[in-house]
Amino acid sequence: MTLKDFIKGLDAQALEAYAAACNTTVNYLTTHILYATKEPSVRLMKSLAHQSGGAVAMQDVLLHYGLLGPEPVAA
Repeated sequence: MTLKDFIKGLDAQALEAYAAACNTTVNYLTTHILYATKEPSVRLMKSLAHQSGGAVAMQDVLLHYGLLGPEPVAA
């Protein structure tokens, strides 16, 4: 699952809990993280993946920020 889809799929209560678990705010999640306008610290990126309960892998977080290219297609 993409980080964006995960965040958009959370209700208000779950979003608040996720933000708190990641040591950030709902406002920061729904502006800077959701739309990748600011690159977060490595610590926050790890929290985004870990606190998703396995729904979002670290690779998905890195892809969200353009820090990994798409997987190569086998010939």
